Amino acid sequence: MRKLVFLCRRRPDITHEDYAHKVLQGHVPLALRHHPTMQRYVVNIVSRPHLRGSPEIDSVAELSFETMQDYRERLYDSPRGEEVIHRDVQGFMGGADAYECTEFVHRRSPERRTGSPTPGVKLISGIRRPDGLSHEAFVEHWLERHVPLALEHHPALLHYVTNVVEQRLSETGVGFDGIAELGFASEEDLRDRMYGSAEGQRLVEADIPRFIGSMQAWLAAEYPQK
Repeated sequence: MRKLVFLCRRRPDITHEDYAHKVLQGHVPLALRHHPTMQRYVVNIVSRPHLRGSPEIDSVAELSFETMQDYRERLYDSPRGEEVIHRDVQGFMGGADAYECTEFVHRRSPERRTGSPTPGVKLISGIRRPDGLSHEAFVEHWLERHVPLALEHHPALLHYVTNVVEQRLSETGVGFDGIAELGFASEEDLRDRMYGSAEGQRLVEADIPRFIGSMQAWLAAEYPQK
C-alpha cells in the first residue's frame, strides 16, 4: 500500500472556513466518486500551527493506493471525472506539498469511524533528520527506538501513525523524512498528559535530538472518509 500525504493551502481569496466547507461538503463526495483506485481517504482540517516556525496550512489529506501506478495512471474513473475534479480543486486550492510515504500504524483510536469526525485533536508533524544522519538511520531509530518509547511514555496517546517519506512528489515543500500523526482525546490531554512521568518525559525528550533535526507541526480535526 502506498500512502500520499498532501499539505494543502487555500486560495488567498477565500477564508479558512470557506475552504473547509468546500473540501468536506463539495470535494470529498467528488473524490469518492471519481477516484476508483483510492483505498483509503482521510481529510484533516488544520486549526493552527503547533510549533513556532510552522507555516500556515489549511488541511492535510491522506490518500492510499495499492500501487503508485494506481495513483499515476488510474486515478480517475473517466476523462469527465478528471475534468470535474480539476475544476472543483481550482475553486479552493492555492497549493499543496505532496509526499509518497510508507505507513506504519502503531495505535488506532477506538473512536475512529469512517464518515464521522474523530473526537479529540490530531497532531501532525513533519520531521527532518539532523545533519550527518542518513535517511535510513533516521528511519531505523524512529521505528525501532523512538516509537516504543512514545507508546510507553505517552499514556494519553490514542492514535499513533508514522509515515516514512519515500519521496517528495511536489516541487514545493520541505524535504521531510517522516510525517507523524498523534491523536489525543482533547487539547488538554495533549498539553497536560503527554507524559506519564517525569522520567518518561526525560527519556523521550533526550531521544528526540538523536534523530530529529527540525520539525513543523499542526493541530487538526480528523475526518476519515474511506
